[in-house]
Amino acid sequence: MSRFDGKNFVVTGASAGIGAALAGRLAEEGAAVHLAARRRAKLDDHVAAIRARGGIADAHECDIADARSVASLFAAVAAGGGPIDAVINTAAVLWLEPFVNQSEEHWREILETNLHGAIRVTQHALAHMLPRESGHILHVTSTAGALAIPHLAIYSTTKAALAHFLTAMRGEYGRSGVRFTEIQIGNTNGTEGGGAIHQQFSEESVQSLLRWTGIPSLLEPEDVVDAIVWALSTPTRARIDRIVLRELADIPT
Repeated sequence: MSRFDGKNFVVTGASAGIGAALAGRLAEEGAAVHLAARRRAKLDDHVAAIRARGGIADAHECDIADARSVASLFAAVAAGGGPIDAVINTAAVLWLEPFVNQSEEHWREILETNLHGAIRVTQHALAHMLPRESGHILHVTSTAGALAIPHLAIYSTTKAALAHFLTAMRGEYGRSGVRFTEIQIGNTNGTEGGGAIHQQFSEESVQSLLRWTGIPSLLEPEDVVDAIVWALSTPTRARIDRIVLRELADIPT
């Protein structure tokens, strides 16, 4: 038997990067995986690949910045039968640019996805898990939440706020049987940061970032996936509050 046989997992941000890699690994480990993201075509490709390997997976078009979209996601997962054992939120948006030049559209998009969307996902997950007194909610956050990196001001703010929110959730529901884990990661290869992949970062922004972080040796998505799988595998008697994964670089802590 695989370690997640019979488990029912939801992964947001599953169209690319960490989310896609995680969904594939969880299916290999026996879980039924619900892949959620905005880009349906990419989700369908990942689901087809998982099924071709004998895994169980479904695709759900979902924008966590939209309340109705998140409600529809959880309704569809529940209708599929079986409890939701874990929700892993990897969805995020990132724009690397000086704040003074950042449009309100950009910083609202970051807030709506990285913070409001993450909170929304948590509330829906709790509604399914609390009656069973069982479940695991994991959010991928960022070391930028602690470092407050220049040219990532709003992004850093959302990640710091999400970490604080999860601390509050542990205080409110710490004895409910539901666990809350923050997977705090550094620079990771192969991730898109939402719309960031579609824009050319200014030289000013790149140089500002490098002055702050140095030139890091990037993490790989598999490094993050390994940490998440370990956290999901731990006994329910153990709280896994926060895992911090840093790239090899001279970054202040």
